[in-house]
Amino acid sequence: MLPFSTFEALYGRRKTTVISVKMPDAISVTDGMQRAEEAMRIAHRLRPGQPNDFTVDTADALVSFWKSLTGVLFTVIPVVVAIGILVGGIVIMNIMLMSVNERTREIGVRKSLGATRRDIRRQFLAESITLCVLGGAFGLLAGVSLAALVGLISPLPARVTLWSVAVALGLGASVGVVFGVYPAARAARLDPIVALRAE
Repeated sequence: MLPFSTFEALYGRRKTTVISVKMPDAISVTDGMQRAEEAMRIAHRLRPGQPNDFTVDTADALVSFWKSLTGVLFTVIPVVVAIGILVGGIVIMNIMLMSVNERTREIGVRKSLGATRRDIRRQFLAESITLCVLGGAFGLLAGVSLAALVGLISPLPARVTLWSVAVALGLGASVGVVFGVYPAARAARLDPIVALRAE
């Protein structure tokens, strides 16, 4: 980014100059065109009624491509997300079941010291939710970085909204609850005497 006068001093005056204006989304393009035209008329000191000595064009092909692309994405993404949630939930459940098996003695010690089934269930549910929320946070960070990269290297508008952040973290916590219930219940049902004998 540099002042127009500096550009002309460095590269000389040109017969035609193209100025690109990037809008945050496709809906804002029409309004952005009007504002760009007003700004150019003021800069060129054109009176009302005088014709423009410049043209304002839009990348219609790019806008239509972006609309069709987002239409396809919003059709395919929910299916991919559902599959990802199912696979991720199964992975979390297996991790928690392995954790229960490896920590059988710890569960027995806690129960012998007075921990109730409810306490054990809460502990493993909290661990499951924490795992899922942390995974969601890392995924969110990757998504924000990717959106910033797309916005930086291409003219396509890409950003992460607050509602999508809330949905991602809420979905992560929900997966932790749903797929953490069985391992937590299994840990809570362990007999303290049998659990203490485990190596």
